[in-house]
Amino acid sequence: MHKNIGRLKEDEFVFAINGKRAEDLSHNFKHILREIFGLFDGKEIIKCGLVEKLQKPDFYIEYKGIRKYISLKTGRAQTVAEGDLKAFLDYLRSWHLSIESQKTFLYYHFGDGTMDGSGEKRMEYFELVAKLNQRIVRLNEELNRNKDFIKDVVHRLVFKGWSEDNLAADYIYFGDVNYGVVCSEKQIFKHIDRRDWAFMDNPHIGPIQFRPHARYINTPIKKEKSRWKIDFWWANLSADLEYIAERYDG
Repeated sequence: MHKNIGRLKEDEFVFAINGKRAEDLSHNFKHILREIFGLFDGKEIIKCGLVEKLQKPDFYIEYKGIRKYISLKTGRAQTVAEGDLKAFLDYLRSWHLSIESQKTFLYYHFGDGTMDGSGEKRMEYFELVAKLNQRIVRLNEELNRNKDFIKDVVHRLVFKGWSEDNLAADYIYFGDVNYGVVCSEKQIFKHIDRRDWAFMDNPHIGPIQFRPHARYINTPIKKEKSRWKIDFWWANLSADLEYIAERYDG
């Protein structure tokens, strides 16, 4: 039977924290409490539980009636979200992305010289980025010009999701029950404000890169719907969070 590995990891956190006094938690979880709640009363009972349904936060930690929601990333996880291509393009248009950049976005996504995936030959990645090189440079410059836009993208992809009804995560935690790093949205936003983001070659928005969910290069198309999905990933997520946690108050 297939097991949801992510949910098993989340269960480990709940089992290790829920119902225990703060002073009885491991050094790692005491560190998490300090980062989230500041100084804490060791005699206080800490609550921890799973977030049900499909939400960005995976579990919560509650101290003295104050509940904070955590999004958990473990192992080599760098993908932070996936979405519908058309819906994301509509979102970009709402931020007034230029027609030229919209076209580049679609040329890159389908990789077949068209904006709708109707081309006969889908190019290898290196061939594609060489062909679109200058267009991608201009796309990145436009996508990374507005820091408020970058922060809104990170908020939606990493902390909240697209629905306004979603719960938003307060923190992202990368690691396991033994060791990890926790960062707040506020810390990540400070990092975004202080960086120039137009330096990466891949199409990206701040630290978030995007790519087609399935381009089917040199292979028959198996699921047409998969070609209209887009994946969002944060390269070097663990290292970046370590850097951010050390340098910014949250």
